[in-house]
Amino acid sequence: MASRMVEVRRPRDIGDAIRAVREARGISQDELARANAYDRFYLNGLESGRGTLYMTRLLRTLKSLGITLSVTFDLGGPGDDKRGCDG
Repeated sequence: MASRMVEVRRPRDIGDAIRAVREARGISQDELARANAYDRFYLNGLESGRGTLYMTRLLRTLKSLGITLSVTFDLGGPGDDKRGCDG
C-alpha cells in the first residue's frame, strides 16, 4: 500500500488524516474513541480540526522557526505494514 503524506499547517490537516485512515479501515468514531480512552465528541473535534490552544501554539511556533511538520499514513489496516510499531 502506498503511503500518503500531508504537510500540517493547521489542526484540520491532522483531523483529515485521522478521518481518512479511520474510515478506510472501517472503524467507527465510537470504536476508535473507546480504544483510546476518550469520548466520541473529543474524536469528532479532532477530525473537525477543532484546534486546542496547545496545538495552535505548537503549529504557530513551528511555523515561526521554519519547521515543517508532515504526517505520513497508509489507508490499509494496521497489519498491512510489514514494519513493527517502532517503524
